[in-house]
Amino acid sequence: MSAIHIRAPGHHHPGLAGGAGLHNMIVFGTGVDCYVSYQPTFQAPHNFQILLAIELDERGSRALGADRRIGYTDIHTFDPEAFPVADLDPNRPRPRRSFHGTLIRGRRERGSIAIATGVRATVREVVHFAELEPERERGRGLLTHICFGRPDRMYLAHHITRQPSFDQIVTARLIPGTVTDLLGEPLADEIAAAGFAQAQPIILGQREFTGSRLRAGELAVAAFPATAGGAQGFLAEIVVDRQIYLEVADLA
Repeated sequence: MSAIHIRAPGHHHPGLAGGAGLHNMIVFGTGVDCYVSYQPTFQAPHNFQILLAIELDERGSRALGADRRIGYTDIHTFDPEAFPVADLDPNRPRPRRSFHGTLIRGRRERGSIAIATGVRATVREVVHFAELEPERERGRGLLTHICFGRPDRMYLAHHITRQPSFDQIVTARLIPGTVTDLLGEPLADEIAAAGFAQAQPIILGQREFTGSRLRAGELAVAAFPATAGGAQGFLAEIVVDRQIYLEVADLA
């Protein structure tokens, strides 16, 4: 996957140092497309929404694969070494490209088991990096989700901005034959295939940033403001397959 960096305007905290800003990361995807999502809050220095496409080293990949083979389908997390989370900003002169940590079955703060230690995660792409600034005026805010992956294996992450909000990641699929231009004229499905090669901010139904959460089995029309080829955007129907992660309390 060739993901892009989508960054909200904002400043970084100059005092961010040591391990400040580090929370666990949610691990999801497969051996072909593995991702982590930083667990944010609206309080500095944890106020960053970050999605990374990563590659785990052999130790981590084997441990994750073994859990999948025995039928474990719940959440995995990654407990990273201490470093300033802002080091992952791809706009920095020398952004961090890898980090080590512990791969965990479950969530550390809610009961878990470490399945691999000293795992190296290499950053393939920064899918999304934004500092959360709840005091910033952003208007009504219609861009509700971030879409990335393949048409048959898409990931939707709730786009966090204003407080209160929630952090949610789901898997979804594009329904073939439903791609149209913004006026409703049919387009080839390949238009959407090109767009999903890069992360896309999308408008999903009538939701706003603090609106209702996605449910498994839900059908929705997604509006893509732009495509990788520079087109004016398109509409497509998608179906939500499964919820990977949901957190409400940390962003209340």
